[in-house]
Amino acid sequence: MHPGPRSFGPQGFTLVELLVGLTLVTLISIILFGGMRFGMRVWETGGERIEDATRIGLVQTLLRRQLGQATVPSDNTGKQVVAFAGQSDRVTFIAPSAKPGESSKALMFILGKSDADQRSHLDLSWTPFRAPGETGTAPPGREAARLMENVAAVELAYYGAPDPKRPAQWWDSWDGTHGLPALVRLRLTFPQGDRRRWPDLIIRLVLASG
Repeated sequence: MHPGPRSFGPQGFTLVELLVGLTLVTLISIILFGGMRFGMRVWETGGERIEDATRIGLVQTLLRRQLGQATVPSDNTGKQVVAFAGQSDRVTFIAPSAKPGESSKALMFILGKSDADQRSHLDLSWTPFRAPGETGTAPPGREAARLMENVAAVELAYYGAPDPKRPAQWWDSWDGTHGLPALVRLRLTFPQGDRRRWPDLIIRLVLASG
């Protein structure tokens, strides 16, 4: 007499299958978490780059406006004042105020590299301009703004013909007794590894004679 067919009920997981399943779940979790962290880092880096590019664009717009309006005022006798002095890392010039409602107010600006906290920066400072011989109350103290932090080098150059005997070309300095240069170029470089990029800023001075 043969035994009847056996009925097999649902079988559980073996220990090996359970360990394999837990290992796969762990690996998938690690991959997903790593991908999430990578995605968040990419998002943060992209946001930082946009912020850096926006700041550089705003600074270049400000300098294009202020340097582009550099002027040569006159003193009480009608004699022109030496109002522009350019060096390779610093330039002094006179231009109208950038504040709304103060466009007729002349300010003396100094744009250049400054050193602080063991690093170099690009600063712009200004004070009300007073022509030689002009009297009145003492002007307020100098104000300043930090345009770009942590720069490696600031390089200024000036294009024009200082006098008829010299050709128009780029110079690393400019004597204001010869008037205004036609163009001013500002180059900034950043420390090695810094992701910021400064496109060459070339500004045309609208009141230049050349």
